[in-house]
This record gives sequence, C-alpha cells and structure tokens, in this order.
Amino acid sequence: MMEKIIVTSKATEIHGTSRLLSNAFQHSGLSTDATLAPLFTTLDTATTRLSEAIDRSKAQSILAGKDSDRDYTVRAVGYLVKGYTYYPDNEVRNAAFLVEQVFEKYGFAVTEESYVNESSHIVSMLGDFAAPKIQAAIALLPGVAENIALEQAAQNDFENTQTEYAKELAEENTLLNATTLKKEVATLINDELVVFLRYSERFQAAIYGTFAATVAKIITDNNIQVKKRWKKETQEE
Repeated sequence: MMEKIIVTSKATEIHGTSRLLSNAFQHSGLSTDATLAPLFTTLDTATTRLSEAIDRSKAQSILAGKDSDRDYTVRAVGYLVKGYTYYPDNEVRNAAFLVEQVFEKYGFAVTEESYVNESSHIVSMLGDFAAPKIQAAIALLPGVAENIALEQAAQNDFENTQTEYAKELAEENTLLNATTLKKEVATLINDELVVFLRYSERFQAAIYGTFAATVAKIITDNNIQVKKRWKKETQEE
C-alpha cells in the first residue's frame, strides 16, 4: 500500500517532496483530471506559501546568528576588562576599573535583551567607550580596543542584516510560519492525494497506476531519508 508522507519531516523535506509530486503530475498525462487537477492547484498554492515561509525562517535564522556573533563580542569586551581589574600594575588596574564602570552600566545582561533593546544599549555602550577619558584608559589595556572594534563591527553587521531582511522579518510576525504550512501541505498529500490514489490504482489501474507508482516512489524516498536522518541524530546523541 502507498505510504503516507512522514508528517514530522522537515519543512524543507515536505516542500521538496511536494514539488516533485507536482512535477510528476505535470508529466503524467492527467493534468486535466477532474479530481487531480484542482487538488494539485491547491497543493501548489500551499507549497508556494510554504516556500515563502521557509525563506522567512531562513531570515530569522541568519539574524539569530548575527545576534550570537555580537553577543560574543560583548562578552569578550566584558571579560577582558574584568581580567585587567586584577592586574598587578596600579595604573593598568585603575584604567580597567574606569572602563569596567562603563561596561557595567549595561552589563552582560544586555545579551539577553530583545533585538531592539540590545541594539540600543550596545550603541550607547560604544558611544560611552568613545569618550576621551575612557579612550585614554582603554589605551592602557592591550586588546580591549581591538575587542571593542569587533563589537562595533558585529553590531554594524547585525543592523545591516536586519535591514536587508526587514520585509521577511516583518512578514514572519503576521503570516503563517513554516511549521504550520508544512502540516497543511502534508495533510493535502496524505489525506487527499494518497487516499485518492490508493483507491484509484486499485479500481482504475489502467488510468492511475503509473502515476500512483511514481507518487509512491517519491513519498517512499522522502520517508527513507527522514528515517536515516533520525537514526544518525540518535547515534550522535
């Protein structure tokens, strides 16, 4: 019996499989079939929406990576300055205390804030570091100026990425996400297409048999890959 697609497949797996099914339908000679034609029209529309949602998810993932990068640079500045507060030379140690006072206005907790708040506080922190008195203190602390420069670069990179993906990120908050749309596509495949073809290949094999076999192979191939991935992930735990 024809398998149903594993509904816990990744969104990209469901999307790719649905596109293969649509392509197979277009080459099946059944493009005017009274049941399959409207079914695939609906499926193609849902698949397109899923594709758009995947792109939005990628934008969120990319931005999250940029946020992690800037969090790292904030911590690098904080820990290095903190280390210098234990330095044996009084001049260096006092300079470190002065710079630490600036950092502590915002603290490591800034990395746990919302994107907007974190950006605002990092920009303020960098502005405070630029004050002449603080710059003089930073000059006495090897590596701190370089770490602050990395923090500035990471913040710029985050803001540039946020601007680049502004449309996708805005839509993510108002449109259905990839997980929801993946379920919609999987339901159409399992409850509409597979159910119809299971019946049709049994009672109208001459018409639907070849296409049903192709659909079965496409779905089975996806399920095999999903199970292999599960097995690999289990072994790596």
